[in-house]
Amino acid sequence: MIFKSKWYLAFLLSSICFFPIFPLVAQISGYDVAFPSAYLLGLSSQGVVTTNPMGSLYGNTAFLSNQSKHIIDVSANSSYANPDISPVYISGAGYISFSESIGFGIRGKPVYLRSFPSDERFSNYTFQAFVNWKLNPYITFALHLGPGVSGRLGGYSSYSWNVSFSTAIQYENFRLGILLESPGSYRFDEYLGSEKLKEKLPERAVLGFGYRWNDWLDFQLEGSRKFYEGTNVDLNHKSQYIPYPIRTMYSGNFSLAIGRIESIQLITGVGREIRMDRSLRGFYTASLGVAGSLFPTWFGEGYFYAVSFQRAGISVKESDGAETRGAVQLQFHF
Repeated sequence: MIFKSKWYLAFLLSSICFFPIFPLVAQISGYDVAFPSAYLLGLSSQGVVTTNPMGSLYGNTAFLSNQSKHIIDVSANSSYANPDISPVYISGAGYISFSESIGFGIRGKPVYLRSFPSDERFSNYTFQAFVNWKLNPYITFALHLGPGVSGRLGGYSSYSWNVSFSTAIQYENFRLGILLESPGSYRFDEYLGSEKLKEKLPERAVLGFGYRWNDWLDFQLEGSRKFYEGTNVDLNHKSQYIPYPIRTMYSGNFSLAIGRIESIQLITGVGREIRMDRSLRGFYTASLGVAGSLFPTWFGEGYFYAVSFQRAGISVKESDGAETRGAVQLQFHF
């Protein structure tokens, strides 16, 4: 794990990830957008329009305004690409429902990761405080702000501010979610031991539409745009920029949740993710998971779990970048 034990008690996180990108003096890895919880991994979703707190706590927290209880959550995920297993990446969060219209929370989660590059691993984590407030019964806003840090060969970067803003709009069974995020710029003073590296990570905008058919069936669509034209890598004061085509910066997914979280729920999704390399490559994902109440007759109500698996790179060899991901999650409402 990249991050040390001092972060563990405060819902810590750990990470490493990577992918090849610009062959300068050294080969600097690229990255994928992370799935920070098992529930979101099972949906192949970024959580922009997910109402279940197991997903919205790490995605669009504006949907938490309808949550009247406090929340503690922890999630862990890892990846496999024959014959290697990635480190375990941990996400953690807490939420306080202050009133019917305002809530506060903290969360630590991976933003960009790459586990199986040809040369080095990459990870970017953020530790945010957030607040959400309900404007009226239909519209809620949320603001997230906190430091982020990246890990590459030779150490960790300087910290940078990660800021994101989200909106949730709900009317009867329809809902709309919007998420805007800027992960910041990072500096490595001793990259590979002696190199000077600066990099700006891409901003992203995510739009989602959801519909609850009934108490047992919910579906959602998401579309995402990463602003890779805004990225920049500066190695030893030599700036590198790749003119990626705009059309390659879009991705999206379709997800289904079948059943009720109070008993048992099947979650599944298919999507397209973008991996940053010398070109932006589209990889298709398919996922399946289960979530529900954790032994309510033993522990009582308010304990939930999620277990999910995802195949990233359908019909692609693992030597060409495919991997299998798995995650588990526990959440407690009180």
